[in-house]
Amino acid sequence: VVVVDAEAYTYDDEVIKKAEAMGKSGLVEIYAKEDSFIFTVESTGAIKASQMVINAIEVLKQKLDAVRPSLDTEEADEQFGELNQHMRGGA
Repeated sequence: VVVVDAEAYTYDDEVIKKAEAMGKSGLVEIYAKEDSFIFTVESTGAIKASQMVINAIEVLKQKLDAVRPSLDTEEADEQFGELNQHMRGGA
């Protein structure tokens, strides 16, 4: 069974408990799609909701690009420790 309207479905484990009570453990499996997200965007009308999402993604990309160099530095510190610090002019 696939839930057609995922927004209307509220997960609880009652259906799993019912299957277990009937002696049919494992009859039902419920899992989320790992590559899907459901969210609602509302606009006042000044900007289309679709354009708001595109703008938000661009801002997120910019912020991730700004954070990436510090993450790369942290990973290098973990891998090369004192040698990496020395090469960057540290003690």
